[in-house]
Amino acid sequence: MVARPIPHLRLMPGDALLPAAPELVESYQRLADVFHEVLAEQSLDALLVRIADALGDLIPHDTLTIYEADEAQGVLTAVFARDQYADQIMATQIGFDEGITGWAARRREAAHVNQAHLDPRVRFVPGTPNDPEALIAIPLISRARIKGVLNIYRIGEDGLFTADEFDLARRFADAAALALDNAQIRARLEHQAQTDSLTGLFNHRSFHERLLTALQDASRTHKPVAVLMLDIDDFKRVNDVHGHGVGDELLCTLADTLRACVRPEDVVCRLGGEEFGVIMRSCDGADAATVAERLVQRLAELDVPGIGPLTVSIGLSLGPEHAMNPRELTACAEAAMMTAKARGKDRVVLYDEVSSERPDAPTHERDVRSIAHMKMLQSLSGKLNRLNDVREIGDEIASELRSLIDYHNCRVFVVDGEELVPVAFRGEFVVETVSLPLELLRTKIGTGITGRCAETGESLLIHDAANCEFGSRIPGTSVIEESLVAVPLRYGSRVVGVIVVSKLGLDQFDEDDVRLLEVLAGHAAVAVENASLYESARREAESATQLLEFGRELSSASSLEDILERVVELTATLIDSPRTSVWIEDEEGWLVPRKLHGLSDEERAKVEERRFHVTEARGDLGSGSEPFVLHPDQYARLDDDPLDPDASYAIAPFAVGRRVGCIIAALPGTDFGERELRLLGGLAHQAQLAIANASNYEGLEQTFVSTVEALANALEANDEYTSMHARWITDLALRVGDELDLDNRGLKRLELGALLHDIGKIGIPSDILAKPGRLTAEERALIETHPELGERIIAPIDRLQEVRTIVRHCHERWDGRGYPDGISGEEVPLESRIIFVCDAYHAMTTDRPYRKRLSHPEAARRLREGAGSQFDGRVVEVALGVLADLRR
Repeated sequence: MVARPIPHLRLMPGDALLPAAPELVESYQRLADVFHEVLAEQSLDALLVRIADALGDLIPHDTLTIYEADEAQGVLTAVFARDQYADQIMATQIGFDEGITGWAARRREAAHVNQAHLDPRVRFVPGTPNDPEALIAIPLISRARIKGVLNIYRIGEDGLFTADEFDLARRFADAAALALDNAQIRARLEHQAQTDSLTGLFNHRSFHERLLTALQDASRTHKPVAVLMLDIDDFKRVNDVHGHGVGDELLCTLADTLRACVRPEDVVCRLGGEEFGVIMRSCDGADAATVAERLVQRLAELDVPGIGPLTVSIGLSLGPEHAMNPRELTACAEAAMMTAKARGKDRVVLYDEVSSERPDAPTHERDVRSIAHMKMLQSLSGKLNRLNDVREIGDEIASELRSLIDYHNCRVFVVDGEELVPVAFRGEFVVETVSLPLELLRTKIGTGITGRCAETGESLLIHDAANCEFGSRIPGTSVIEESLVAVPLRYGSRVVGVIVVSKLGLDQFDEDDVRLLEVLAGHAAVAVENASLYESARREAESATQLLEFGRELSSASSLEDILERVVELTATLIDSPRTSVWIEDEEGWLVPRKLHGLSDEERAKVEERRFHVTEARGDLGSGSEPFVLHPDQYARLDDDPLDPDASYAIAPFAVGRRVGCIIAALPGTDFGERELRLLGGLAHQAQLAIANASNYEGLEQTFVSTVEALANALEANDEYTSMHARWITDLALRVGDELDLDNRGLKRLELGALLHDIGKIGIPSDILAKPGRLTAEERALIETHPELGERIIAPIDRLQEVRTIVRHCHERWDGRGYPDGISGEEVPLESRIIFVCDAYHAMTTDRPYRKRLSHPEAARRLREGAGSQFDGRVVEVALGVLADLRR
């Protein structure tokens, strides 16, 4: 059983205080560190553990469950659980819309439920107790697809999650979802690299890796390993007569039959073409022969329509009896298989070094060469499929070929758009060993022998390269007598690269060399495509991570100016640009610089004076919304005095409402390609959203405050003494709050609290409010209810939740003798203490129904007299200083 961990944090009932700002800052700093740790994990199983560990450090909890989503079936399956009842959880599937977890999955919306056991949506896992618990359920969404749901729980009546913890968990879930998606992509690519796409069997690479492991185990256990290699007899005739579609069906039929005949623990592989291999651990020659004969008999019982019975030739070899090296043991099985073909096909032969035969018995030299080629290809295939970098793949091809072909030089190219880019070169260009930069080999598809090979997708055997009609000479090289073979790397119908091998002299290559290179190219093409897919996925994941971080940074900005500052700084960092800027259209239709980064003071002053009219800029650059590169000659049309006449700029346009804007970045010295341009476009989109949100928020905030002020004034408009009471107190309170170093958020709370501090008087009869004489005890008691009434009035408004306590405590005294709660000292919110002093001063210095106004000196004297008893002495001191400044 997995014991539930002791929680590190427990919130007590009634504890409604938010974490202090430094704690939040520390939480988000730890969250940033966790992002890097989680996104760096590659193993899917290890990633789940890493997610659980990291979340436990960020947000202490009692239990955790991670579900994987099957969106097509609408179900969630638990893939990881840290819980006393982990077995029950892992054995239960949850449907979308089933329970709080299913609700979060269906709506793609996080759920924060502090009394989950009482929630009507709750569904308890069978076999687990119905304990009181708090739950945060967050859907894991990446690239617009739901990957799963992350649940964390606190157990017990006092187990609560705060709003800040909920927000922190949602932010963490973004990184977890992206990491899960990346790990799944890696696992899928790894699976594709290990299996044959047609039959679903393990491929050539997996065969050699697993055979090596089996032989290593055999050396420890002293139990034999059998290798069975089989080849479909006359398979070429099937393809030629019936077509490759029928041939593929035949291969799948053989694969299914082979699976059914071998033991469950045997490893079945397709080695290439019509060749299959089986690795059989703890299996001697007799048992292996029995399995092979059973396969022959099963296939003889099949009657393939239009083809007839299916026959195979099978060769067997045993390790360590025949060989202890994977390559040699495979070569022995292949030799036995070729012997079976030579003896009439449709039979099983166990390897015997003395009696090996081959069909149409070639010369001994040719046999040795074929076996050497086969061993090299087997070795190379395993190596290539372990590499994820095309340059490493090219180097490995050139290195292995050197052991078989005494070439003059070998070069490997990959296709990049309309060009062939060299990724490997080995050898010499001329007899004098002239070394040239690799970049000189770059060529266009269709140009020269290499380009022709890529264009046609056909192998080229050139006996005299210097006199080839479509050949082209590399600049800086001499004309020499040279033979050449070029073979395409074909992946399906696409050419993904070319291998070119040359020898000095004429007619130095034959058809066997071409066939060898074609087989090698088949393995290499798969490796190059897998490496390209892996690199593409890695770079896309990297870009997505960078955009996520960029969005996170912008979301933490508190104002429009702060957002623009972060945009230019982060853009410079992410694309390694020396100078960045943000330009936004002003009210007169001019593009003006709003924020600059990376410029000296002199350069900054020069750029800040520049203006580009939007209409003219569109005429020169077009009106598209996609990012583009502006070269020096194009920039000269817009500015006749550029900072750097040789610099090119990447420009990413965006729109904020009806106005346009753009991010401009000077191109870095390193490569800047389509990926970087797309990344800049993504940054511009994120910036557009942040700027629009900030502008909308500022507008809404201003409208909201104006509405609150109008409401406060309207409530007092019938009182000739206090018709501007709320705004006057608010302005004075903001000055005092600024002197007391309240931050922007605190000042906003203070402003709203000051405007609304007397809103509760709406419920007090006007004859009591305007009574000229002394109030009775009952009337005073009724007056003293207005702070509580004011809090109840604003309670339903989400935007005013932080203001409720300020309004409630605006009449509390420093010595605890105020109302309604009688709290004292620092228990009273600072904003309430400020409003209390400003309200008292205004009340004393304005005419009231029951008395005439007091002079400023008298009011100031009474404030000082009440400091330390009625008022906070520090607030009184600051308020009197502000009043003195205003009276000067």
